[in-house]
Amino acid sequence: MNRRTSFVSSISAGLAALAVQVFSSVSMAEDKVNFEDHIKPILREKCLTCHNTNKKTSDLDLSSYSSLMQGGAAGASIEVGDSGASYLYSLVSHQSEPFMPPEADKLPDATLDLIKQWIDGGAPETSSSKIALPKKKNAAMTVGVSAGARPEGAPPMPDVLNVEPVVHTSATTAVSAIATNPWSKLAAVAGQKQVVLYHTETLEPLGVLPFPEGVPRVLKFSRNGALLLAGGGHGAAKGLCVVWDVRTGERIMSVGDELDEVLAADISADQSMIALGGPEKIVRVYNTSTGELAYECRKHTDWIYSLEFSPDGVLLATSDRNGGLLVWEAHTGREYLTLSGHTAAVTSVSWRIDGNVLASASEDTTIRLWEMENGGQIKSWGAHGGGVFSVEFCRDGRLVSSGRDRVTKLWDGNGGALKDFEAFSDLALHATHCDETDRVIAGDWTGEIRVWNAADGTRIGQLTTNPPTLESRLAAAQAQVAPTAEKLAAATAERDVAVAAQTAQTQKIDAANVAYAGAQKKYTDQQAVIAAEEQKLVAEQTKDQTLTASVAALQKALPDLKAAAEKSAAASEMMPTDEELKKVVEQLKAQVAAREAELKTSETELATTKTNVVNITNNVAAQKVQLTTDEQGMVAAKVVVDTETAALPPFQAASAAKEQALAAVQQEVNRTNALITRWQHYIALRDELAALDAAKAKRDEVQLTSLQAQAALQEKQQQIAAAQKTMQDAQAIATATDLKMKELTVSVATIEAQKVAQVDVMTKTQTAVPLLKAALAQATAALAALPENAEIKTTTESLAAVTDRQEKSIVVMTEQIAVMDKSMTDAKTEMEAAAKTIATATETMQTAEKSMQALTAEVPAIEAVVTTATAALTTAEQAVGTAATVVETRRQQLRPQLQLTSAR
Repeated sequence: MNRRTSFVSSISAGLAALAVQVFSSVSMAEDKVNFEDHIKPILREKCLTCHNTNKKTSDLDLSSYSSLMQGGAAGASIEVGDSGASYLYSLVSHQSEPFMPPEADKLPDATLDLIKQWIDGGAPETSSSKIALPKKKNAAMTVGVSAGARPEGAPPMPDVLNVEPVVHTSATTAVSAIATNPWSKLAAVAGQKQVVLYHTETLEPLGVLPFPEGVPRVLKFSRNGALLLAGGGHGAAKGLCVVWDVRTGERIMSVGDELDEVLAADISADQSMIALGGPEKIVRVYNTSTGELAYECRKHTDWIYSLEFSPDGVLLATSDRNGGLLVWEAHTGREYLTLSGHTAAVTSVSWRIDGNVLASASEDTTIRLWEMENGGQIKSWGAHGGGVFSVEFCRDGRLVSSGRDRVTKLWDGNGGALKDFEAFSDLALHATHCDETDRVIAGDWTGEIRVWNAADGTRIGQLTTNPPTLESRLAAAQAQVAPTAEKLAAATAERDVAVAAQTAQTQKIDAANVAYAGAQKKYTDQQAVIAAEEQKLVAEQTKDQTLTASVAALQKALPDLKAAAEKSAAASEMMPTDEELKKVVEQLKAQVAAREAELKTSETELATTKTNVVNITNNVAAQKVQLTTDEQGMVAAKVVVDTETAALPPFQAASAAKEQALAAVQQEVNRTNALITRWQHYIALRDELAALDAAKAKRDEVQLTSLQAQAALQEKQQQIAAAQKTMQDAQAIATATDLKMKELTVSVATIEAQKVAQVDVMTKTQTAVPLLKAALAQATAALAALPENAEIKTTTESLAAVTDRQEKSIVVMTEQIAVMDKSMTDAKTEMEAAAKTIATATETMQTAEKSMQALTAEVPAIEAVVTTATAALTTAEQAVGTAATVVETRRQQLRPQLQLTSAR
């Protein structure tokens, strides 16, 4: 019977649970799972004893939606859209320790399912709240880096970024922060609601990073130069830190939720931690991978003015307005050293690159150096009259500082003065050193920022926290078009005049050279004529000498020859018969005649030759006179050439000067045109980036709609599944109850049959017992008459025992019949309860079926919304892709100039 009672109780409990599920399904069909209606009652019952406004165990308050979403000491309570990653759910579902609620059983599965459904469904506060997009987790930012080693790859310089200022004002205010990249030619300058990036060599703007939360009060590059950290906010209102990727300008994370602006901040060398501090007097250190608070340092007694992680990331130095200077273990937050010595606010701290020495600057006018083994003071010197505002270690161990004396100074590693740069007109607030260009950059109270060459102190240029708008830059460039065009025209005209003058002079030189060449040729030709005449003279003189000798010889020989002929003729006449002699005489006569003829010819030729010699001699003399004249003409022509040539350099110099002037003006024109093109491109880039941001915002909006639709569909599907499960459970209960009713019916029939038989036996027994008693009385009387009769005695005893047994059996049977009556009554009661259970289960099934039908009827409309939202999301993603392509195309047009700038 206890088993039957337990069965009925369990059936009733099951039906009650089913009723809750059915009504919950019906309710959720009309109202999505939300904090106020579904989750808060659970938390109120199970959690608020320990986690309320007055008692925040583990700094966690679950009494309101906002406090729950804020989280506690362990971080965020839930991750919207992901119950598996939600800390609260892992504790209450006993997936992680400490199990919650403490010292209690795990919450019922239905309750856990409700919490899970709420988180996965976007964790809305009320039924009318919009589902939020899942929170984007911070990408893993930790890196292995040695602060003293140059990172691999290209220097960390920005790609083509938007240079449109977020804010441009008519006047500047005090410079709030300046920083230089440790491994590239990049500087960051804080302005109103923005950080401006500059090239430290060309001083050209490279990008503007929006900081809409207020004014950045501190800027720090990561040790590898890849990230830029800004801390700031609005005074007495809000403070936080923001981190950008230097190359892309993308804002990759933010940490902190201060009630006042952040005045000091830094990121550790491995980029795993961000520390910040300010007027709240608390140093808070956050984990960059989760964005959650890692620990707090609460020992400072006044505003935190400065802090910095050591280059190896092991220590964290912090300072305050009351002269406090502390060093902490960076990863644990345990106090490492207290550095005592400053008597006024410690305004700035900076680590030497090896991490062994810390520099601190104070309004007590000193800069002090501290060693980290025991916290001893290595060096202290008066740096700036009235107080020091900033100090920074250079990579090579030098220090740069600025202070109330309006001067920026450079020191060696031992505090020896190296250089004082020209004083500002007001307080010199911040100073930094660019290790890649060896330039010092400093800013003052008026907003002026100067750039000096650290080697010689020459001022190179200026930067501004308040850059002009792109339209004003374009207008300024366009305004230079007409003046530069006029200058170009004037310079061209002047160049042309100078070139014409040079050309004229060159033509004179050419003419003089032609004349000189003619004179040279004439002189040379005359020399050739003289040489030829002199050769002729020599020939004639030789001939004269030859002829003279020949005539002399003939004149000498001819008389002898004649005498020989005459004497031979006389002898022949004497000897007429000597024929041989006659022949000799004839030969001698012939010889005389021949020699006389020869002499005559020679004398004629000699006379002619002598005349020729005289004539040629006279001609040579005349030609030599002409040669002298020609030589004088040639010398005169050479003088003209030299004179005109000597006159050319001034013309050349004038022409070159005008050409250089023209080239300079042309460069100015080209630069103006390039600036116009550049600013036009940047204006287009600004608008295209705005279009991309709008496309992303639209995409996020559509994505939210899609997620909401999918969450609604999932919710309906879960409700349908719950209703279906309710039907199945109710059907199972009805089936089991019906089977039990059949068992009870059989049991009642069996008991009734047993009772009839038992009543019949008992009735017969009751009828027989009086007869047995009468027989026993008569037998007893007979035994009294015959007491010695053993048989009568035995029979009488047997009859007495039978009578007693039958009387007792009547009592037993009476009890058994009563039990049977009760059993039948209980069974009938159970049957009535079972009938009610079946009726309830049937009603539950009908209600669940109606709910399921109603929910199912709603699904197509929601599915249509999901389909539409999915299509819209696809379109939005395509729009983002198109806008991103446009931006990338524009950047490709600008990158060559940016790369040229970086190369310079």
